[in-house]
Parts: sequence; structure tokens; C-alpha cells
Amino acid sequence: MADSLIKGVSDTAFMVAAWRAAESERPDALFHDPFAARLGGEHGRAIVTSLRGFLGGWQVVIRTLIIDDLIQKAVVAGVDTVVNLGAGLDARPYRMALPESLRWIEVDYSQVIDWKADKLASERPRCRLDRVKLDLADLAARRALFADLGASSKRILILTEGVLPYLTTDAVAALAEDLKMIRGVSWIVDYFSPETMRYRKLIGVSRQMRAAPFHFEPGDWFAFFAQHGWKVAEMRYLADEAVRRGRRMPLPFLVRLVVKTRRLLSRGKGDGLQRSAGYALLKPTDGA
Repeated sequence: MADSLIKGVSDTAFMVAAWRAAESERPDALFHDPFAARLGGEHGRAIVTSLRGFLGGWQVVIRTLIIDDLIQKAVVAGVDTVVNLGAGLDARPYRMALPESLRWIEVDYSQVIDWKADKLASERPRCRLDRVKLDLADLAARRALFADLGASSKRILILTEGVLPYLTTDAVAALAEDLKMIRGVSWIVDYFSPETMRYRKLIGVSRQMRAAPFHFEPGDWFAFFAQHGWKVAEMRYLADEAVRRGRRMPLPFLVRLVVKTRRLLSRGKGDGLQRSAGYALLKPTDGA
């Protein structure tokens, strides 16, 4: 097997940007990101080419639509600050219709921040944009940032798109405890069911992403966040959104066969892949 071009989690930012660029070039594109190709560069295109047959491209497209919608609804509802933790090469402050008064803060490793700042130096964001070079594993630095945010904002939306799966369960628990202490906070997070994790292994995702493996696999996702003081305010499933947008999940034959077999054995019970992945808007239990 050829060596993977993904050498670490930071490489997935280039992968995601390249997939957004590919979607933007389609005649039936569901969104347009004019900055994605520039941000992903040749490295991102090479990664995507090496991952042909991988469902990640479809997932990135659908999750982009869901998160865009959740952000727009939050802004309309009065959120004055959006904090994108592990922002990667996301270009939402530049491409979305956002109020100029909105404060947007991107947090990521210094090398990612520097790359993005260089590639977008000639562009103007739609809102007030700040970038913070910070490793989320640095607990003291991140808690200082959260304390500042709580003191300077009234309603904050935290975004961790494609971030939590790469963290350990203990690390996600600590982050959940830290974030719920921020006044007026809500949080957009990834949801993957245990069944989805099994399917990832079935289609070889673990081999392709062996340098950036998923670690966060709680036995009961909903119970995990409830235990740490969060409740689901809104859940959006990828499969449902895909049907609504006319872009159904392109399952490989082997996976379709397994799904069909399991449905037959279970006599049609359960949602299978229909409710196996998505994005949730969480709010603190005590403050909801």
C-alpha cells in the first residue's frame, strides 16, 4: 500500500478545503467557496486524488451546508461572537453573508493560521475577524481565551467542525467542562454513532487516515454530553440533509450490501446509516 499523504491532523484541513473546491466547481454545486482551491493548494488536491472512493468528500459537502445554516440561524437569534476552534482552512468569514458587527475568532496551530493569512492577505472578510495561534491542548492558554471571550461577548457560538473525533474522550470531556463555563454559549459539534465507526473501518478509512485516527468513541454520545452539562438543542443528520438537497450518500457496493443484510436480519428495525452521523447544536443544561 502506498504511503498516505495525510501525515497528521493538520493535513485534513487541506483535504477539506480541496473537497470544498471540488464541490464549488460542479455545475450542480450546493455551495460556492471561491477561496477553497487557493487554501487547499496542490497538497489538498493530491490528498483528495489519493482518496478516491472515500465518502469524506460527500460528508464535507453536506456538513458544510448544515453548519452554514446553523451559523446563520444563530446570528439571526442574536449571537454576537463565533469562535471556530481548530478552524483549519475554513473561509466562512469571507464567503458567507454575515453582519459587519459580528465578531469571528479563528483558533488553530500557528502554521495553519500563517498559511491562511498569507493566502487570504488580499481578501477582506465580511465581519470582524481575529485569528489566535493556540494549541487546544494548552489548557492554561485556552482557559484564558475562554475567560476573555466570556467577559467580552454576550452570546457566543463555538464551532468545532471536524475537531472532536481526533481528540481522546478525556480531552473532549475537559473541553466540554471548560466551554460550559462561558456565559451565553452554544456549541456546534460532530456526531458519529458507533455504527458509523464500524463502517469507517469496513471501507478502509482507518488505513487511509492512519496518521490522523479518530479517538473519540463514547459508548453513548448523547449520555456523554449530558453527563458533562450539555443538551441537544438541534440535531441535523447528514443523510436527511442529503436527501433534502438531492445529494444522497454514495455508498460503496459492499457497504450497501451489509446495510441491506442487517436490515433484513433486524426485520427493518433501526435507522441504520440514516441517523448515524450529523451535527448537533448543544446548549448548557443549566442555562438552557
